[in-house]
Amino acid sequence: MAVNQEEYESIRDKVIAKFKILYKDALAMDLCEVPKDIRIRLLEDPIYQAKTKAARANLFAQQLETLDAVLAGSYCNTDKPVDTSGTILKALEMKNKLLLEDLNVTKDDSNALNVTFVAMKREDFEALETVEINEGGNSVELGVDFGTSDDTDSFEARLKKDVKERMKQAEEKDNG
Repeated sequence: MAVNQEEYESIRDKVIAKFKILYKDALAMDLCEVPKDIRIRLLEDPIYQAKTKAARANLFAQQLETLDAVLAGSYCNTDKPVDTSGTILKALEMKNKLLLEDLNVTKDDSNALNVTFVAMKREDFEALETVEINEGGNSVELGVDFGTSDDTDSFEARLKKDVKERMKQAEEKDNG
């Protein structure tokens, strides 16, 4: 779906407005029913990035102001000696949990893997400079350690291998 610049800016403004409520890129875009190609464009848009960072900073500033007001006693009722600051702090804690923990607001959707399938002829695919084709089979049965070799073993695999070698050397030393 191709959109002109004016339509794109309108979509961007709507998503930014929803972001200021949700503080989550994916949810704001879902709510605005943004297509995948425009989502990618938005996540790379410097204006979108600046506005959403500013919204997060504004949320942080508002919460600090609320905490300062609670500390200053602003939520105490002067007519009746009832302190509502505990309720305010609990509500603030619940909001933070919902926004920052449950929705993982610090997660950056711009690093998400986007897979697109494009139909093309084998000859066209092979002609691409970024394509390397290796033909043949794998005679080795695939197991848990598939994809690892001596030089690409995980840290844990190398550590286990080292411990086994040391145990073997210790046994040989004890026996010899």
